[in-house]
Amino acid sequence: MQERGDKKELRVVSHGKKLESRVPPQLPPLIQGWLDGSGLSALQRTSLKMVDANLLSAFVERWHPETSSFHMPFGEMTITLYDVACLLHLPIRGDFYDQPLGITKNRAASLAHLLLGVTYDEAIAETRRTRRGCYRQEWLYDLFVRHCKTGMFDYASRAYMLLLVGCTIFSNKSVTLVDAKYLSLFEDLSNCGRYCWGAASLVTLYEHLGNGSMMSCKQLGGYATLLQVFIF
Repeated sequence: MQERGDKKELRVVSHGKKLESRVPPQLPPLIQGWLDGSGLSALQRTSLKMVDANLLSAFVERWHPETSSFHMPFGEMTITLYDVACLLHLPIRGDFYDQPLGITKNRAASLAHLLLGVTYDEAIAETRRTRRGCYRQEWLYDLFVRHCKTGMFDYASRAYMLLLVGCTIFSNKSVTLVDAKYLSLFEDLSNCGRYCWGAASLVTLYEHLGNGSMMSCKQLGGYATLLQVFIF
């Protein structure tokens, strides 16, 4: 049973300012083509620079995981796939990616070696630094810049798109890390558009809202921009 009562303001994770500094004014044409085809290009420009933690906390306190809705004085309301499509311009039809709960450090290193163009030793060093199956946002951005300079645009694209979703629809509570489990989504760059990104982002936000509504939770993950713009 869910704990209830008055909660203090949640710490809200938002990467709007950080992401703005990492979105180049113009991507190489090949990378831009893959990004457009994936259906994720709108995420480059949709993040709020600042979010209102008080406002979000007030709404999260009214979230009921049992009904996946906010219980307001005038009735219930919730975020729908239609809202996601209108606000984020993400595809809401396609394959739904059944996400694993998490992956090991060694599996994360293997994926980085295979899909991000780094040596296995470098990948292992990164996962040892994060101490979990994750990569640092800064590391992914550095890989993107490095591979763009050497013309390895497939590796650069995967690093960039993983960083993009890790700062937006798949944002977690770590502030600086991106879950490595999402990297496999970008294995086939020409086929990323088959995924229903809108549904995945909504499920992720629902999960974080459920956790955030608990009295013991002090921090909110998920895409705060989506929640705040929906409230407005």
